[in-house]
Amino acid sequence: MTQLQPEKSTNQLAVWRDLIQALEQVDTAWKAVQALSTGTAASSQLPANLAVALVKTSHQATEAVVGVTDILVDQYDNGDTFRNIASVLRQGLKRWPTR
Repeated sequence: MTQLQPEKSTNQLAVWRDLIQALEQVDTAWKAVQALSTGTAASSQLPANLAVALVKTSHQATEAVVGVTDILVDQYDNGDTFRNIASVLRQGLKRWPTR
């Protein structure tokens, strides 16, 4: 017997849509950074305070992507497509420097 999942509320759907929009903004910002690169390593152009902020916020963003990927493992294509990706992301997150 199949269990019926409760329908998501409008507020829950809005939160998921906000996450999608935020990830799209990250992609847009990353493309803008790449467009500004002039052939030198982008990291060599960063002031130390920006590099430290990127370490922290990139860690947080990776945690979010790991969470999303875990959901996709359960919901998308029986998890086969995202299982390895989720594993690799978790391994990288464990090694991420936090400061």
